[in-house]
Amino acid sequence: MFQGRFIHNIDTKGRVSIPVKFREIIAERYDNKLVLTNDIDKCIVAYPPDEWEMIIEKIKALPMKKEVRFFQRYFISAAMEGELDRQGRILIPPTLRNYAELNKEVCLVGVGNKIEIWDRKKWDKAIMLEDKEEDKDRIIDVLANLGI
Repeated sequence: MFQGRFIHNIDTKGRVSIPVKFREIIAERYDNKLVLTNDIDKCIVAYPPDEWEMIIEKIKALPMKKEVRFFQRYFISAAMEGELDRQGRILIPPTLRNYAELNKEVCLVGVGNKIEIWDRKKWDKAIMLEDKEEDKDRIIDVLANLGI
């Protein structure tokens, strides 16, 4: 399971160092491989191959509505496999870097079965709820209804 937040820099070739805590899990369980794709939240998500296959199976089982077809095209077509190098870095392809508008500083966020990779400024803005009382109240209500 991935959890925690880590700030790292992308090098000039588009590689980012995966935090040691995540790297150990990826090496031990997933042969140093991840599947990277774009996320609706304007970040990149990185799934271990097994998790990615489960996501694909769930998507395939959905009814073929217009929204599902759009999501398939959007999410699956952008996916690219990547492998950690000897220094524990992964190359983020230019198309994904451009999509997420990644600059030099990024935030890697462990969210259970996946890692999100955000531009640092976008992450800071997305996670701050002080200015978003309505959002915060809505989130609290949703979580309460889910029993959390």
